[in-house]
Amino acid sequence: MDNNVKKEVSPAIQGIVIALVVLVLFFSGNLLGTLGASPAAETEEDTQAEEVIASTSESTTQPTTAPTTAPTTQPTTQTNTDSTPTPEQTTAPSEEAPSGEMSKAEIIALFNESANKIKTEATKVIKNYEDRELLKEHTEVPSALEGMLDTLMGTAMKDDTDPIEYATKEDIIASYPVPGETWSSQLTEAEVAEATCIDNGTEYEIYLKLHPSTNPNVGEGVAKAMDTITAADMENAPDMIQSFITNYFDCAIKCRIDKATGRTVWSNYYTPVVFDATVKLGFTLQAKVGLSFEKDFTITY
Repeated sequence: MDNNVKKEVSPAIQGIVIALVVLVLFFSGNLLGTLGASPAAETEEDTQAEEVIASTSESTTQPTTAPTTAPTTQPTTQTNTDSTPTPEQTTAPSEEAPSGEMSKAEIIALFNESANKIKTEATKVIKNYEDRELLKEHTEVPSALEGMLDTLMGTAMKDDTDPIEYATKEDIIASYPVPGETWSSQLTEAEVAEATCIDNGTEYEIYLKLHPSTNPNVGEGVAKAMDTITAADMENAPDMIQSFITNYFDCAIKCRIDKATGRTVWSNYYTPVVFDATVKLGFTLQAKVGLSFEKDFTITY
């Protein structure tokens, strides 16, 4: 990795996630106090929690946006919607492809080669939008706090609806998955649960669904192709956060590859994750917060 290139996206998300987790646990602790628990009086750690939450909105500054609009066409991909695995489940390897069709290994190799060209050959990448969603079914908080989470999501984690343009090699490397790396994918069959490729004549339309990953660092599990929060990203987290576990599940990538050039011209990354944290606020609490991030890109060369 080029030491002069910094990852721009995850630090912003990191601040948001820390604030979410601290919000859940801080107010859960106060709620426990009203129900008869005896937490200690406000400490330095309590004050730190409030400061982290208050400063969250400052961590979401985005690069200059371009007036480019998102594409109106989306690829038609064949996905398996029979069931939704939990973070603990895995999917059995796919069977060998019928004659004339790409095998799972061939689809992954095609995706890797094309995705990695983005960091070396693309002249402009536009993030058409980024959707962020609170996954309430994976979030464990008292019902009295649900409204607070909705409020924080609506302020600190608002969707990016305006396109953002990355027009230099440095910005593309820093912002396109995997952010901060000179490559975009190192996926193997071990990380991919499903792989489909549709030949529509001029383009390949690829869909990849990844196996669940727990605490992946860059180059491991889903972090071989996705923008993730890693252990390294949490090194500067407040001391009150004693443990921080990330469980990624149902991560999926869709893209269109121009057959004539082998270049990716459109991609979409969907990254759901459950953050499981233990926080000390004069007493110890634990909570889970489920979030999903969807990023949509158009790439030109």
